[in-house]
Amino acid sequence: MLPKVKINLSELLSGIAIAPPIPMTGISDDSRNIKKGNIFFACHGETYHGLNFLESVIKNGAIAVIYEKPYDLSQLKNCAIPLIGVENLSEYMGEIANRWYDFPSSVLEVIGITGTNGKTTVAWLIQQCLSLLGNKCGYIGTLGVGVKNIDKGGLTTPSCFELHKQLSIFKEMGIKYVAVEVSSHAIEQDRIAGLSFGATIFTNLSRDHLDYHGSFEAYSKIKAKLFIDIDSKIKIINCHDDFGRTLLKKINNKAISIIKGQTSVIHDEAYLSILSSKANEFGHTVYIKSTWGEKDFILPLMGEFNIENAAQVIALISAYEFDFKKILLAMEKISPPQGRMELIDASMNQNLPSVFVDFAHTPVALKAALLALRLHCKRKIWCVFGCGGDRDKGKRKLMGLIAKDYADYVVVTSDNPRNESPENIISEILLGSSDAAHTIIDRSTAINFAIKSASNQDVILIAGKGHEDYQLIENKKINFSDNLVSQKALELRLKEINK
Repeated sequence: MLPKVKINLSELLSGIAIAPPIPMTGISDDSRNIKKGNIFFACHGETYHGLNFLESVIKNGAIAVIYEKPYDLSQLKNCAIPLIGVENLSEYMGEIANRWYDFPSSVLEVIGITGTNGKTTVAWLIQQCLSLLGNKCGYIGTLGVGVKNIDKGGLTTPSCFELHKQLSIFKEMGIKYVAVEVSSHAIEQDRIAGLSFGATIFTNLSRDHLDYHGSFEAYSKIKAKLFIDIDSKIKIINCHDDFGRTLLKKINNKAISIIKGQTSVIHDEAYLSILSSKANEFGHTVYIKSTWGEKDFILPLMGEFNIENAAQVIALISAYEFDFKKILLAMEKISPPQGRMELIDASMNQNLPSVFVDFAHTPVALKAALLALRLHCKRKIWCVFGCGGDRDKGKRKLMGLIAKDYADYVVVTSDNPRNESPENIISEILLGSSDAAHTIIDRSTAINFAIKSASNQDVILIAGKGHEDYQLIENKKINFSDNLVSQKALELRLKEINK
């Protein structure tokens, strides 16, 4: 995409590096996306330096490379295009993206959502609710990118250049609001550099990504940066966990707090309190009190955690001065995002067990999902799950314990084993689960086993992968969908019943 105001390479890097005034057609830091006339930005990565892909980008049409120093250029032979070195190039990527894409976030209401669990649901509900209120809202996150139709993406939060590019597209479409999931990796790796946020939301914090961040303390500090180091007009903090309450104090209570019960408001800022809720088969009746009013409404989402998610959305849109009662009416029409406590259509037949697919892949999320089903469904619960390979090993035993304590039947299987042995991952999960757990390495077979074995009154939770349509086994990405496998297994069982 070309910027509104055409600039050459010299102007793009003004004040950053001396460069020739080469006309250009685009910028990218991903060698796979380079097209003719593009400038390639090569930074230090976790494993490789971007210059490792020099031959590929030249072949694809790059006309210059801006690289992050230090790098030994002596290993490069007869490079046919300019190579311009910049110290700490990563720190300038946000500014460079803004210059090329004409500062898109400055004219958009960018809403950044971070937290261990709930990012996708909160972002999705914001998009839905604003749409129901007559305002188009862009979405960028785990499910992909888009407005009404979502194109599947890769990372939860795209690279810095890709993020600015997508915001520029939304800007050209005349969209005002954009909900962006902000992962801890994105904050750590400066993928959100250069963004102007209209609002930021904290959902919750629990154990995750310790394989990357090293410790829970380091992980929590990264999450806090979105609120402490980055300005936004609206800040919303879910105060249902200790970290949320601590974070609120760290920013001098200058945020909208989401609280539960008749707890007194500890500051003069806006608030939303969840006073009561009553579960029904597929949702809740919720009564809230807030700075903008108090009222009950029907939330068509399962799980108490979704009441917290909905509360954050209501507070945000109320802070944008939409009518409080109209917001609640819109919330009564929402639906969950794909792979988030998603009821498989075929399982709505009374002769079949109810099957839910959920992305729960942390101990806290798995417990919340199982408790949600226990609250809404007074029947036996099956839990089919595994843990990802090459990721935090410490949570495997914990998730095994949770499955044992909160499900009636447990089937331990593969998730995305990556380059680890599925048998080893399962054995570590079984340290927390009981000997009564079924172990089936092949995920499709495990899902079929649960659906075939459960009674028609039972409920099955298939946890860990949610919306994902693939499995990562060794170095292969294999087509696989919990939703599709479940659907076929249910249809097969129904055929057997009708014989």
